[in-house]
Amino acid sequence: MKSPFAKRDEERDVTRRALIKWTVAAGAALGVSRGKIIEILEKTAGKETAFAAAENASTRSVHIAAGNGGLSWFTLLFPQVDIATANDANLSYHKPGMGAVMPGTDRPYFVGPDTPWATLPAASQFTGFVAGRSQAHSNDPQTTVATLGTNNIYAFATALQASSPSVVPVIAVNGLTIGTAPGAAAPTAVADATQVVGLFNSAASRAGGLLSQSKDATTYAVQYAAFAQLNKAAARSTQKASYTTAVGAAGLLGTNLAAKLQITPADLTRYGVTNGTQNNVKAIANGLIVAVKAFQMGLTNCIVMPAMNDDPHGAFADGRINTIPAALKGILDAFMTDLKATTDSVTNKVLSDDTVITITGDTPKDSVSHAGGNWGDGTPGGSNLVFVYSAGHLKSGWFGGISRTGTVSGFNAAGTTGGAFVAADTAKFALASIAYAIAKGDERAISPFANGVAISGTFGRPKNL
Repeated sequence: MKSPFAKRDEERDVTRRALIKWTVAAGAALGVSRGKIIEILEKTAGKETAFAAAENASTRSVHIAAGNGGLSWFTLLFPQVDIATANDANLSYHKPGMGAVMPGTDRPYFVGPDTPWATLPAASQFTGFVAGRSQAHSNDPQTTVATLGTNNIYAFATALQASSPSVVPVIAVNGLTIGTAPGAAAPTAVADATQVVGLFNSAASRAGGLLSQSKDATTYAVQYAAFAQLNKAAARSTQKASYTTAVGAAGLLGTNLAAKLQITPADLTRYGVTNGTQNNVKAIANGLIVAVKAFQMGLTNCIVMPAMNDDPHGAFADGRINTIPAALKGILDAFMTDLKATTDSVTNKVLSDDTVITITGDTPKDSVSHAGGNWGDGTPGGSNLVFVYSAGHLKSGWFGGISRTGTVSGFNAAGTTGGAFVAADTAKFALASIAYAIAKGDERAISPFANGVAISGTFGRPKNL
């Protein structure tokens, strides 16, 4: 049973989070920068609240769900080590004899001509898991994202990110489902990345209702003082009643953010998108361009987006292997360049150090054969793959592996590769590792989701205290 003091502290923490959430949303509606919001919170609610608003206990996250065979494209960017080093054109790697094993990674890792982010330090390279089972021809694959109990890693992410205030916690693109997890946020859906501006207009229209939900008189007084400061910070010469209306807030937010969230020709050029770029490849670029802009302004913490959905059975025969992987590399390289060049307006942290990226999908296709020009769906051992950019929170390189002969090596709870491949166990380890990365190495924070899986020191780097 909780003591009265514990209950008081818990209620105070909940109230403080509500205040932070309301102030961030109101500030966005008025076009006030997040940095100014933190300054206002410090004046009106104290340093502790301002610090809580400024410090993100979790990373943001981008989740790329490659459906209908689309994950297979990413196996050409991040190939299996034994397959890539075999120098055998009969295997399902499009650049045999090119590239090399990268020195310094925690686990074996191969960098080829189309591998993105090759210039990052070894400790910052992708973490790969041979994990979960293949789920061919699904546009909303779940077998490698929803196997930790009955919950989904997308939903896990939003629950872990709940302490970092944003206007819209999670955006789901083009009908993707994020599943469930305790404390998870409800997804806000858009048809494609170009609709994000309209989405935030809608979010602002609901911001004014947060004040009316306050149950604490003291908090209400602080909120009122913060709102007055926000009006002043917005450089408004008059106090307008329309600030309290949802329509007025929505219109103002749309005016202030449209230009900042817009995908510009310069963005597309930077990401290598031309008139000849396939629409499904361009859609990935659009999503990542918007993600950087929305993260920088603190508008969302999580974006779940589809990828490819093109079932490339004939890619080796028709020559697409010579163009699509290079285009994807260019997009991912540009995304990382933007993340490295963009600083969070509140925490002053570079986004590349504060963003986790996952790539999952329905099937990576047959990694050892594309005989007769047919890249088959039958994966060795029915296995699947999970790719993670962890911002340095996980050990880099591959856990598990697929050999040039089609033998699948699993890995166990100690992180040791070898032995039988067990789809459910490997998926559980991979998803707990993703949660660990999003929680910035806080094993206690992921305990409700990890079901006893230990990550620190095994799959993840210990948290710096």
